[in-house]
Amino acid sequence: MVCLVTDRLLHSGDIVDYVVFRAVCSAWRACTPTPRERGPALRDPGLRQRDWIALCDGDSVRPDDAGEIDLFHTRTARRLRVRVPDLGDRRIVGFSEGLLVLVHKATAEIRVLNPFTCVAVDFPSLASVYPETIKYRCAFLAMRATVCSAASSSSIAVVVCFPYTDSVLAAEAGSNHWEILHRQLFVSNTLVFQGRLYATTTMASSWEIVQLYPPTPRRPMLDLPVAVAQAPNICGRPVRHHIDLVESRGQMLLIARHHVAPTSANISAYSPTKWWLLK
Repeated sequence: MVCLVTDRLLHSGDIVDYVVFRAVCSAWRACTPTPRERGPALRDPGLRQRDWIALCDGDSVRPDDAGEIDLFHTRTARRLRVRVPDLGDRRIVGFSEGLLVLVHKATAEIRVLNPFTCVAVDFPSLASVYPETIKYRCAFLAMRATVCSAASSSSIAVVVCFPYTDSVLAAEAGSNHWEILHRQLFVSNTLVFQGRLYATTTMASSWEIVQLYPPTPRRPMLDLPVAVAQAPNICGRPVRHHIDLVESRGQMLLIARHHVAPTSANISAYSPTKWWLLK
């Protein structure tokens, strides 16, 4: 009976209930594996909490200073505050697939952490690629990291995007170096969908959706990934609108936000915004 309950808890995708269930008594803990035993490499999908999102600045206190993070469950509206001891020496640079991505403030080492089970996987330092690829401190401070399924093993991978230099790096768990995926690719928004990482980017006068990871074949004569889809030109030049990828009920959706210029009669008013939702 205990095994049946635990299987259903993990199948529901909420690791929090599994942790609470094991905490009831020593007998239940003895006949159920710990989260670390089930997924030491964070690859087990049953140990992910995809319905949880991080509210990193919901109380105007930096997680680095508070040493904890607020998490919100999108289906049940449940809210939890979880203590993360690693935040003393690290800062948060990403939250995806229910996992935190942290960078060490002194060594630039990357760590992926499950905030509920404290299972962690370490990745190489970014120091070796800093002079050639990252180059600027502002790019390092504004970096965005995402966790997705590894391309060549049953583990996980981290993909890091750097604004200002438009560089994209990736590394798999257990690797000792970072692979340079792209050097001149502007990434506006990313989404992990079915284990793959997709991104929106601008090409000439339109928005495109590309697959960042696993890497795809490049375009002829260009160091750019082949477009998976092209966003319809429904609101003019890309400079006047923004495109976001989101997931809802197992579908990838495209949200277009268009800033409308104010009329001459109401030039002082704040520019209104139009929204489009596309499948």
